[in-house]
Amino acid sequence: MKTKLVGRPKGKIKTAKIEIAIEPQIKAAFMESLHKNNQYASVVLRDWILDYIKKQGVEIK
Repeated sequence: MKTKLVGRPKGKIKTAKIEIAIEPQIKAAFMESLHKNNQYASVVLRDWILDYIKKQGVEIK
């Protein structure tokens, strides 16, 4: 049986949203890349945000 490697972290309340405006071709390329790698935009962006916060030395309260 294959283990699911992607998805939302369990046990966390995930109700806050961020909206961004980008060019349609950039979104399409991003979504295609995610699809090819069996990933979800919300998970990839959440991980990027957490990494950015950590590199900036900001504490999550």
